[in-house]
Amino acid sequence: MRAAALGPGARASRHDALIAAVAAPAAAAPEPGQPSPVRLPRRVAALPLLPLLPLLPLVAASILAVPAPCGAGAWLRAPGEIYAKASLFRVRGDEEFTVDGTPRALFDPAFYERGRYGETGGGLYAEYGIGSDVTLVADALVKIADVGAVGRRGAGDLSGVGFGVPDVRLGVRLPLARGRLVAAVEPSVAVPIEGASGGRAGAPRIGTGTAAFAGAVSLGAGLPALRGYAQAGGGYRARSGKPPGEWFWDLEAGASPWPFLALRVRYDGVDARGVGESGSGGPTGAPGSAGPSLAAETGGQDAHRIAPTIAFGRGGGEISLTWRRTFAGRSALRGEAWEIAYSFLGHIGR
Repeated sequence: MRAAALGPGARASRHDALIAAVAAPAAAAPEPGQPSPVRLPRRVAALPLLPLLPLLPLVAASILAVPAPCGAGAWLRAPGEIYAKASLFRVRGDEEFTVDGTPRALFDPAFYERGRYGETGGGLYAEYGIGSDVTLVADALVKIADVGAVGRRGAGDLSGVGFGVPDVRLGVRLPLARGRLVAAVEPSVAVPIEGASGGRAGAPRIGTGTAAFAGAVSLGAGLPALRGYAQAGGGYRARSGKPPGEWFWDLEAGASPWPFLALRVRYDGVDARGVGESGSGGPTGAPGSAGPSLAAETGGQDAHRIAPTIAFGRGGGEISLTWRRTFAGRSALRGEAWEIAYSFLGHIGR
């Protein structure tokens, strides 16, 4: 059984575009029908709330100095315009969805208790407009994945830690339509890096270890009456190795009730070919085994996630906090993620 993490490491959200477009003063004039960019990134990262307390003064200062930023998807960057986002995240779960979608413990409760899987790390995402019709996209993350359970009835305790960079993704966004409705296509390739300890016994894998080729199409529109936007996207990702290819999609909407505040909600999903076609769906983690196959990247999973976001910003920067929950799926981790991110929009040479 393969349980996949739901955090920023999950490519379902990474490859699905966020179109953040809350009307506010923009660094460059938007195209007709495009909301002024309060620009936020496509992927969201997480962090537990307690460790964020020391950051509150920084957050407060940023709210006063900065309004909301916006992300991309169907919209391209202006020539010379750059958008960058840095994020921290924490993913945790103690259950998985079986091949038939039934929640169960990560490890067989007859032999293990307090089983859990987690990820902690950070990510970088960037977009750069090299022309009016071409936007370059790149992203990568580094993370620590940990798994553990307490043995009972003679079974030993289980624990393992993996660390590394799953892969680096490079893509290009090209326009399909401009006007009240905007659309774009984004082909991309993910080059596998894998983890420094991914091959060690008992350590969860950091990535799939295979190259991935994806193509996505996004459609978006501004909602001036709400100072907001709506967007939808979808595509297909093919892998060069053993993991199956997968369809992915997302729906997102956002609004800015005040110039410094933005609210967003996102639903995304992934549907891997071949999930549920094999496997008994019985308890995992028999004595002497390492438990479920916790590959942290997508590959052989179905997942449906919801993610509300609150963001504060002014000018070219934004700080956002996102909570993400996987509420349904097959062969996927049933858990939640917290993320905090800072994003910036500007021009090179200015």
